[in-house]
Amino acid sequence: MKKKQKMEIKNQLNKEMKIILGSMAVIALVAISIYFLFTGKKPEETTTLSSPSTLTREFNQKKGPDDAKVKIVEFYDPECEACAGFFPFVKEAMARYEGKVQLTVRYALYHGNSILAAKATDAAGLQGKFWEFQELLFLNQHEWSHKQEPSTAYFVKYAQDLNLDIAKFKTDMENMGRMETINQDLTDGKALGVNGTPTIFINGKMLDRINPSHFFEKIEEELRK
Repeated sequence: MKKKQKMEIKNQLNKEMKIILGSMAVIALVAISIYFLFTGKKPEETTTLSSPSTLTREFNQKKGPDDAKVKIVEFYDPECEACAGFFPFVKEAMARYEGKVQLTVRYALYHGNSILAAKATDAAGLQGKFWEFQELLFLNQHEWSHKQEPSTAYFVKYAQDLNLDIAKFKTDMENMGRMETINQDLTDGKALGVNGTPTIFINGKMLDRINPSHFFEKIEEELRK
């Protein structure tokens, strides 16, 4: 093949590639526009402060001092893979900024065993082991989540691993009174615009994206104020 013909073919391929990339960019922009149109969100909508009266409740589990400069509120689902994946970064933040940050966790439940897992975690909390049980659920999520049947046996096993009073744990887990506080979390989450997990607020502002660098960046930003 002559050199001139090779150049013509190369130029044609480059032209076609530019058209393809351009089309992909347009499609991406249209998709983003449609998303924000139907969700009512704006691309930079990250500074709206949420009402303190609905952002946290007295019964919510908290870790860190009440006078902490940075208040983190996380709506999570124990059965959510993304929540389990992000858990190490939340744990790291609590250690890195110890004394400067307070974490409050609340439920937003979307999976088959989510409600039972929340009740089990709260039952462990009544024996002072909320955070330990939460961590066990995340670390062992692969064995108890997304099952057709209730994962009660797994939760009892984790309670045994934590040396809890099993009779009390079972009674508390099965107590429908647990649903009062869980339902309050779900109601508040809906009012706050929570529609997926994890959803994180830092000093009343919902993060527009969930990734470690953005998470730590926003914490640092609030600490510098």
